[in-house]
Amino acid sequence: MPTLSVLVDKEFVKNVDAVLDKTRIYSSRSEFIKDAIREKTIELVEKQQKLSEFRKGAKRLSKLALKRGYKGKLPTREERAKIADSYLREIGIIK
Repeated sequence: MPTLSVLVDKEFVKNVDAVLDKTRIYSSRSEFIKDAIREKTIELVEKQQKLSEFRKGAKRLSKLALKRGYKGKLPTREERAKIADSYLREIGIIK
């Protein structure tokens, strides 16, 4: 298994040690850090997936707006609401 060396402030190490001593959930700093890296990696992947889904939705919304006559100027509040409602119906969020 590869080794990862990280320099951290003494105060941070003291805080980690205090939490580990208090909770006794992890047997070592190493286990705590590995689990924290795993959790953060999962969080970042999930955020990236949500961002990707958002971008796909924005593209679909843009295509729909063009299809419905968007000519390059900002749509009115009413037009934006209609477009958004239509899109939300299309993807099944509202009926």
